[in-house]
This record gives sequence, C-alpha cells and structure tokens, in this order.
Amino acid sequence: MSGELPLECTHLARELAGLRASTGLSLAGLAARTTASKSSWQRYLGGTQIPPPELVTELCALAGEPPARLLALRELAELSRRHPQPRPAPPAPEEPSRKTGPATAEEPPAAGTPDTGQPHAPPPATPASVPTLRRFLRRRKVALAGAGALATAAVVAGALLLGGAGEEPEDIGVWPGCVGERCRGKQAQSQGCGLKGSGMRTVAEREYGRQTVVELRYSPTCRASWVRIRFGATGDRIEIAGPDKESQSAEVADKYDAQNYLPTPMLAGGPEGMTACLVRADGGERHCFGR
Repeated sequence: MSGELPLECTHLARELAGLRASTGLSLAGLAARTTASKSSWQRYLGGTQIPPPELVTELCALAGEPPARLLALRELAELSRRHPQPRPAPPAPEEPSRKTGPATAEEPPAAGTPDTGQPHAPPPATPASVPTLRRFLRRRKVALAGAGALATAAVVAGALLLGGAGEEPEDIGVWPGCVGERCRGKQAQSQGCGLKGSGMRTVAEREYGRQTVVELRYSPTCRASWVRIRFGATGDRIEIAGPDKESQSAEVADKYDAQNYLPTPMLAGGPEGMTACLVRADGGERHCFGR
C-alpha cells in the first residue's frame, strides 16, 4: 500500500514494538521463540504488514500481556487496510459567467427584486458536470461503507479495550485453534488454549525453593493439558507425561525464559493420569506430581 500508513496500522505497530521491547529480545531472539522469521518481524514492527492473530498472541505470551487488547487493535488495523477512506474529489471549478466574467463569491439579488430570505434555486446541471457528480456520489458511498465497517469494529474493540489492559475479560469466548489430538505438540497460547475464555485452569501446582512454581494446566475447550514453569533457573527442564508414557518437555534456555512463563507443548486429553515433572539444572534432581 503506497502513501501514508493508516493511523490504526501505525498504532498497532507502536504497541507491538513496545511489547517486543518489554521482552528484552532482539529480532533474532524473537524469531527464535515464535513462528515468524526475523525479516517478517521487521515488517510487522515497522507497520508495513499486519501480523496474523496467532503471532500477536505469541508475542503477548512472551511479554506476559493478555492478548485481547492487542487482538482488537489488530482487527481495527486490518479493517483500515481493507476499507481505506478515499478522499473526495475537489468540486469542479465554475465556468465564468458569459455576462459578467469570472464568478464572484456570491451574486446579490437583481435590483428591484425583494430578498425574501429563501435560498436561491441551484443552476441546472450541465452535461459536463453530471459525470463529476456521479463520481463524487460513488466515492461517498464507498467511504460511508468503509466507515460503517470501521465503526462496527470500533464497538467490538471498545468492549475489549474497556475490559481492562491488565486482565483478560472473563466472558469472552475463544474459538480454539485445535481440539484433542490436533493439539498434540502445539503451544497452548498460540492455539488459544491458554486464554481465560477457553476455560483454562490450573489443576495442580508445586513450589520449589523460594520462587520456582510448576503448574499442571488444562483447557476443556481444547481438551488438552500442558505444564508450565515460572521463575525457573537456566537449565531447568519441565515435562508432562501422559498415561501412555507419551511426553513433551521444555527447557529454560536463558534469563528471558527464567523471568517469564515457560510452557511445554500440549498433550491431548484431560489432566487425569497426567504427570508434571521438574528436573533441576543443578544436580538433576527430579520432582514429579499429578492431579
């Protein structure tokens, strides 16, 4: 899209860049922890392209930010790209009067004609002015249609934004990206399974040391379970194992993982029979628990 970016796209890009800065990650680090490449993130953060909703959710998860507000801003940006507001064509210049030369701003009533205060009748449309008028009306119709779409999105976005920047609105339903077996090996946040609207809940948790917490989590909407660690140490590993001994794991790779939530990929099924484990980096001590 040539020319200036819509304000909605600029606003979204600025918010995404702020989230990325809050994670402390470089573009290369961001690419390593999400499903987009470094060059793609350059375009998204520069506002030249709009990221898919899954990537917005992934970035929010890395930043520890509820995604509803950013997803609403993304929808507004998408609509502003789809329905750009056209600029109406300037009115055609009036033709000079044959009797009096160039037209003046307003002609007074003829001498001896009383001014009744009623508006003067407009001059009849000339053949040359009809196509110009039709073009103007067509553009106005398109502009109003685009404005209507943006207004509808603004109402939806407003409801999400007023829900609070710090909390996920409780009554927003989530259509998951996967259910059951299709969730195996996928990340809960990017599939919408880790959002409050999915009915997600922590079914068991354990605290180790002064601040490390390991949680076994389940989403009934996605019918899948996973484990996550909070404030782990670099080198710590978490695992989730199912009744059939299938497992998924994740390792705290650096200080960014240690300072944020780090989840395992999901296993299909409810928490019954699932086992969560923490394997400590210092000494390999293993701690496991279930529901």
